[in-house]
Amino acid sequence: MSRYRGPKKRLCRRFGVNLYGYRKNPLDKKGYAPGQHGQNRRFKKSEYGLHLDEKQKFRAFYGMISEKQFRSTFERARRARKGVTGEVFVGMLESRLDTMCVRMNFAPNIWAARQIVTHGHIQVNGRRVNIPSYEVKTGDKVSVRPRSRRIPVIMHHFFGSKISPPPYVTIENDKFTGTLEHFPERHEVPFPGDFNEQLVVEYYSR
Repeated sequence: MSRYRGPKKRLCRRFGVNLYGYRKNPLDKKGYAPGQHGQNRRFKKSEYGLHLDEKQKFRAFYGMISEKQFRSTFERARRARKGVTGEVFVGMLESRLDTMCVRMNFAPNIWAARQIVTHGHIQVNGRRVNIPSYEVKTGDKVSVRPRSRRIPVIMHHFFGSKISPPPYVTIENDKFTGTLEHFPERHEVPFPGDFNEQLVVEYYSR
């Protein structure tokens, strides 16, 4: 799977939102789009451009998931028998293992979460899982392996974070363990700004 290796703060400036919760908001210093003409972009975008931008913003928020994986997740959401497609889609993205690690405060952002997963530091129901896209099910317990709990980035964020977990997640502080209590609902997801999944639905429904 291809990976985005460019500057993360550039993505924040492109979409005008602090996507990854940086303490120093990249937009405070340069509150305009990146690039040579970033300060002079005043043209009105087409309907297609607005839909494309929203789709790319969702991809960026979830760690620049490959287009293939992103589209595949959307198709599974569209085939779901119950629920609104866009809301089911967001719930599936939230149920990814790398996203769960962020919500459970095992990692400060999606990029760090993906790294600790691929390096084998995370277990699901007691079994090691190193696939970031693994879909966590309701009732699954996600934990940090005992031998990995002293890793500074994990330990410091787990005990030092002031971010409360969303309603669909509970954390056992003494066990480095979190549980997915129920399928994430759209209104519970802690997006850092205005996200409109309906535009993504319309993009893929062209």
